[in-house]
Amino acid sequence: MLIHGLQRTRPARVITVVAVLCFVWIWLSNIQGVNLANDLLPSYQRTVPDLIADTGAKAPVKDVRSRIGKVTVAANKLDSDTITRALQSHERHNERHGYIHFIAKNQAVSSLIENDRFHRPKGAWTKPAYLLSIIVAELQKPEEERLEWVYWFDADTLVLNTETPLETFLPPKNSTELNTVDLVITTNWDGLNSGVFALRVSPWSASLLSAVLAYPVYEATRLSKDRFRDQSAFQFLLEGKESPLVETPMASRDHWVKVPMRWFNSLPVNNAFYKNGTWIFGKNMTEGLFDNGTTEVYDDGHGGKVNPWKVMQGDMIVHFAGTSAVRDSWMGPWVERAEAMLPEWNNATTKDVLQEEAAEFWEKTEKQLVIDRAKSKVEEAEKEKARKQKERQDKKAKEEKDKREKERLEKERREKERKVEEKEKKKEAALTAIPKVLKKVAKPTPAVKPAPPPPAPTKAAVNGTKPQNTTAVPGKHAQLL
Repeated sequence: MLIHGLQRTRPARVITVVAVLCFVWIWLSNIQGVNLANDLLPSYQRTVPDLIADTGAKAPVKDVRSRIGKVTVAANKLDSDTITRALQSHERHNERHGYIHFIAKNQAVSSLIENDRFHRPKGAWTKPAYLLSIIVAELQKPEEERLEWVYWFDADTLVLNTETPLETFLPPKNSTELNTVDLVITTNWDGLNSGVFALRVSPWSASLLSAVLAYPVYEATRLSKDRFRDQSAFQFLLEGKESPLVETPMASRDHWVKVPMRWFNSLPVNNAFYKNGTWIFGKNMTEGLFDNGTTEVYDDGHGGKVNPWKVMQGDMIVHFAGTSAVRDSWMGPWVERAEAMLPEWNNATTKDVLQEEAAEFWEKTEKQLVIDRAKSKVEEAEKEKARKQKERQDKKAKEEKDKREKERLEKERREKERKVEEKEKKKEAALTAIPKVLKKVAKPTPAVKPAPPPPAPTKAAVNGTKPQNTTAVPGKHAQLL
């Protein structure tokens, strides 16, 4: 904000100040060996030496910063001396190849998400939250300045071979077919393992992490039955039959690839369980369980077959997943081995072998992706054809339904009109009949002449004698005959 204000008022002064700062920076870096780049970063972006004890390591062999970064959460119970020494092994690796390492020391999410039925240490969901924040921040930078990939490393990972660069395991940049690959992850007997994986800095990665972070909220019932936390979210989203990714082209399988576990996620045991089902990491590590990195394996009752995840000499990483209850016992001897940097473990020979292996792997993957995409296009074309056909059928059905409805409404209208017309005719007929009725009522009727009163009785009648006949003489009064 301060510099922004200066730029608007005194640009010449700003340029001068910046030039002086750059000169001082270069002078101190070259003359005194001070890493001001880290000192000026906010705490959540500083590399390991700023967050843990000084390793006393020499200046980076690789002066140019790589466009690959690392991300780790070392919160709660992971903030221990053993984890600090493990992170120092990463720092030696970072200095060798120029990697920036983002390390979170504090929990970043609330109980809305951190709601674990096993009451395990909190911090697992800070992992996708922290990763998401870094990828989103990188996406806001100009493309030529941002990181291209970030590797997630659980805090209980240990770098055994600092000579192996992370670039070895990523899809080649010159492959257009592999440019859609955004996630590189390993798998073992439990399915996908989210202890170590690589994410391309891309909108797809940000979207995936958003879905992972929302999993405890929108899939709370499912999570209550899951064995793992963020790992179960990755498993469901990437391979679950009810995952929303299933509805995307190729179910988004062109965006992520499973790679050999020993590339960057080796385990310190050949099997996690004894033949009788007992969890090997349930107890402290014994001398016999301290693997020597060869085909010689501990007798766990499974017959001695070497599994593809067992650590071998020259492997870059060993991951102590599942050892939280006895972590110091398991990690301690391995930390000392890593710090000794023995040539059979820390050498460039393995790097050369891995580069050939990775090149062959990605070549096969590229060919398979071409086949899968072609197949997907056919499937999508068939789906589109079926969709359009259904759309036409639905349209026709709707038109027929609308036609029937229109006919019904027309019929109702006509019937209504007929009834109205009939009613009007009756009304008209009634109105026509009214004058006739009124006329008939108004016509005068002849007066009825009242009957003459009966003649008065004569005296003879009164006296009981027979009345005498009389004859009227015209013009004269009637005479009694």
